[in-house]
Amino acid sequence: MKKILVIAFIAISMALTFSACTTYEEGPAFSLLKPEVRLKGTWDQTSIYIDNELREENDFGIEFTFNSDGTGSYVASFSVFGTNESDMVWKLNDDKTIILFKNADADESAEWDEARILRLTNSEMWLVVDSGILGDWEMRYEKI
Repeated sequence: MKKILVIAFIAISMALTFSACTTYEEGPAFSLLKPEVRLKGTWDQTSIYIDNELREENDFGIEFTFNSDGTGSYVASFSVFGTNESDMVWKLNDDKTIILFKNADADESAEWDEARILRLTNSEMWLVVDSGILGDWEMRYEKI
């Protein structure tokens, strides 16, 4: 009986410990890979929510490529304006919850754009950008 109680106590302790390890609001609850490793690769936008409402007809999309050396690129597609492609530099903030990025050719004093990470797995990424009067934009991506 004592052995069962000890095993149950250890199992409950581990469950509580791992449930408290989550960095992102939408998970994962635990990952052995650092966020920088999970972020590396090319990401294709699959959906966009504006103020928590899914935009069924989306006329805007971004594909990101994050390289492990802090460089990358993005392709922004607009149904009205066409496509814009640019190289970028990126980094994570200290607690790894925000991606900071700017054009690679921007000068040192240029401000960093930022996106808050809601979810980051090996194959899924959810980002939120505060677009001011246009509201919060939640963009969901899949690794390709």
